[in-house]
Amino acid sequence: MIWCHVVAKHPRKAQQGFVALLVVFLVVLATAAYLANALNSNMVNTDKDIRTSAALAEAKAALINWSVANSTMPGTLPCPDTDNSGTENPSIAAQQCLAKIGRLPWQTLGLKDIRDGYGECLWYALTPVYGDAIPTAARSVGAGNVINSAVAGAITIQDATGANLPPAINPVIAVIFAAGPALNVQDRTTVGNPVCGGNVTASNYLDTDTASGIDNSTGNGRGDTFIAGAPSTSFNDKLVYITAHEFYQSVSKRIVRELLGNVAGNSGLIHYYNNNANTFPCPLGKGPVCPGAVGNIDPTGLNYPQLSLWLTNNNWFATETYKYTNPTHVKVTVPYPAGSYSCDANANIFTCSSP
Repeated sequence: MIWCHVVAKHPRKAQQGFVALLVVFLVVLATAAYLANALNSNMVNTDKDIRTSAALAEAKAALINWSVANSTMPGTLPCPDTDNSGTENPSIAAQQCLAKIGRLPWQTLGLKDIRDGYGECLWYALTPVYGDAIPTAARSVGAGNVINSAVAGAITIQDATGANLPPAINPVIAVIFAAGPALNVQDRTTVGNPVCGGNVTASNYLDTDTASGIDNSTGNGRGDTFIAGAPSTSFNDKLVYITAHEFYQSVSKRIVRELLGNVAGNSGLIHYYNNNANTFPCPLGKGPVCPGAVGNIDPTGLNYPQLSLWLTNNNWFATETYKYTNPTHVKVTVPYPAGSYSCDANANIFTCSSP
């Protein structure tokens, strides 16, 4: 009887053990599936974030390079794209950009239809005075629209807490935005047949940070303030900006080299040197004999075929520093926020600073 009793209970224990193992297995399987799904989701998000960051960096570099390479107005930037064509939209008659914020003019910059990790084309805001819609002849100190390395941008950037970024950054010259996926009631229905798809209503792409109240689609009317807000269910904008230091670190190189001229001798100080018995001119008001004199370049007789009026109207000759060591050795320096760029001309041999 005892033996039979034991045999009768043993299958029940085995069954209970099997059920317990099955439960453990299912829990482990469910946990593994959850973790795998979360990991895959994070990997997807990471990939999208990487592509977004790369697109923003490419756009920023393209804007600076476009400005440096501008043949007649170095230091300007293209107007935002307001019709989703990929090209900038200036108002020629009004001598201003049609808008301060719009799509990135990727075609004007010579780029493909550059997109963030979610497939959205980028957006762009610009300090108005830097727009290339203002012609050279219309710029002057009196008009208050000169652009040189002493002229700040007019855009303020705030961090996720709503605090202004430090003065070494603010104010900035331009901002590039990645809109990410649509949130809440944003309507990205395609209007027309643009390459980028979607429409040109900025509020359908750029978000409002609820904590600060700053609306990235408008600049919020606060002298143009934009925010790199904390990600949330109502905010997913990502942005990069162009500081004056970053911008003029590159543009100043172009200006210094234009002021010196080229070794062919058809412009700038080298042109003067080649046509005046291999001597450089004294700084403005320091001649006719001036070893060791420091001042500004006298543009008279320097023959800048394309940029004479541009350099003059934008007050570059008052911004640069010209040091005359001796008749065959001079140095030109252009300062910019937190730095400067200079080139020595020893006869027609240039030695320039880094970066």
